[in-house]
Amino acid sequence: MEGLRGLCLDTDILVDYLRGPSEVVMSLFRLALDKDVMLSTTVINAFEVWLGVFLAPEPDRISKPTEEFLNSLVILDLDYEAAKEAGRLMATLRRKGTVIDVRDLLAGCIAKRYGLPMVTRNLRHYLRIDGLRVLPPEVALESLEKL
Repeated sequence: MEGLRGLCLDTDILVDYLRGPSEVVMSLFRLALDKDVMLSTTVINAFEVWLGVFLAPEPDRISKPTEEFLNSLVILDLDYEAAKEAGRLMATLRRKGTVIDVRDLLAGCIAKRYGLPMVTRNLRHYLRIDGLRVLPPEVALESLEKL
């Protein structure tokens, strides 16, 4: 996968890291940093993480590490083109009766807009976004190893 410039991390990968990363997620982060590959997430995923923080029994305990972690990533915004694409795609999926959660749709369209693959274990929803490259963390790690 020559020319990989960045990865967009879905909420499940962010939460994995924050809860004490699994071996594959920790290796993914380390190798991305070693290979100078940008790690990013979307503003939608950041919202989901913060929702989890504020719903937690002790939000004050986890707020600072969450803030530090999210500040270490590039946060990709929802722009007009991504919003337009999300609207088009949602209409198409509704007509087919295969809608996906609007947050996943927006996050996926943001990643697509920036030309970044979405790293996630939630393949079922993201694979419905045409033109979005979707990678489970194990495959993303293999791709980084080949750089």
